[in-house]
Amino acid sequence: MVAEVPLIDLDRPPPGGETTGAALRPRRARVLAVLVVALLALGGSVVPPPGLTPVLSVSEPVTAVELGAGSLFLSTPTFVRRYDLPAGDTRWTRPFDQAVQTLWTDDAGRIVLVLSGAEQQRLTALDAASGRQLWFQDSPDTAVLALGRGGVLTQSGVNGTSALRLIDSVTGRTVWTREVEPAGFLGPDELYHGGSSWIVAVGNSGDVVVLSYADGSVLSRGDLGLIYEQGGDRSVPANATSVSVVGDRLYLSRRVRGRASLTAYSVRPLTALWRTEGGPVGIVSDCGAVLCVADTRWVTAVDPAGGGVRWEQPSWGIAYRYDAGRLFAYDNQEDAKAALIDAGTGRVLHPLGHSRQLGRLILRTEGIRTWVSIPDEATGDLRTAGSMTHVASFRCQQDGGYLVCPTLTGDTTVWRVS
Repeated sequence: MVAEVPLIDLDRPPPGGETTGAALRPRRARVLAVLVVALLALGGSVVPPPGLTPVLSVSEPVTAVELGAGSLFLSTPTFVRRYDLPAGDTRWTRPFDQAVQTLWTDDAGRIVLVLSGAEQQRLTALDAASGRQLWFQDSPDTAVLALGRGGVLTQSGVNGTSALRLIDSVTGRTVWTREVEPAGFLGPDELYHGGSSWIVAVGNSGDVVVLSYADGSVLSRGDLGLIYEQGGDRSVPANATSVSVVGDRLYLSRRVRGRASLTAYSVRPLTALWRTEGGPVGIVSDCGAVLCVADTRWVTAVDPAGGGVRWEQPSWGIAYRYDAGRLFAYDNQEDAKAALIDAGTGRVLHPLGHSRQLGRLILRTEGIRTWVSIPDEATGDLRTAGSMTHVASFRCQQDGGYLVCPTLTGDTTVWRVS
């Protein structure tokens, strides 16, 4: 899919001036977190009880948050700050004279990348340990696609021509650049999380190039022979083309004059492996033992080995992998509800109501309360860790046993999940 880089805007004016430290609440929760850390240091074998424990709350106009390296990285319009978790202590604060829009951190926990400014956008890389500035560069008409594997992958230009560029995340020097079609396909999905060692680019006419993430070298080429058109709303009209990359396979799903087909290709080299006709058309995703093909009207599971239909579920609009044997699925209703379904049969295993998946967590909202569930290692079923109130669950993030959410009361709160 073509990357989109959302900017979080909580629609609040910047503060009149930076305070010496963010307001940390609730105090009782913080004292409890410090006590737990002390017990761990003294006893060695003491672990926090299972549950959902608030450890930090920030009551400032937050523009972006990232969890990583046992810390919370947070930005307001005027600064970027790192908090140690679970104690909630401030590690460092870095002021900015341009309005901070968003930030990213790499998986290694070494780099914080900050986008600031409006029309005159600027990228700034900070050392995650100290907050020290490593480099900065003006970046008009540029989108950050990924931060990982020692580099920052960006895409610039949207009218007619576009270029991918990999920047060394420590030095800021350009490692390589490649021209791509701005309206084409870029994948796989892991690319946007810094987790892919290659980049698959498909142009409007179906030309395919597979690039090495590390040095931009061409790993393979090919041609799908098509006019690539994909609706921004992910719907599948009468004539449609959809390109997906799952693992080391590229899937071309098409409907032309009412005839549907699904073709699987190896990525390196780009070679057709199998083709089926008359089956489902839509976006292909990893569903464990099967591939899910979804066009937002229903979900069909097909055999990865040959494309044969395993099952079809008209009740569900989209499904994707939750664990080895279960899928997380949304129904077709406007006010969508979710369920865990069996990957092998499509059978409903666990209705979830109004929920969303966040890594291993499932957040289920009822009124003002959001319940947090996690897999129970003993039973394989879901276990409720606890609940939160007045959170904007669609903006929550989780990493390393922590969950962070903006609240409808204006705070940004971090919980430890166990």
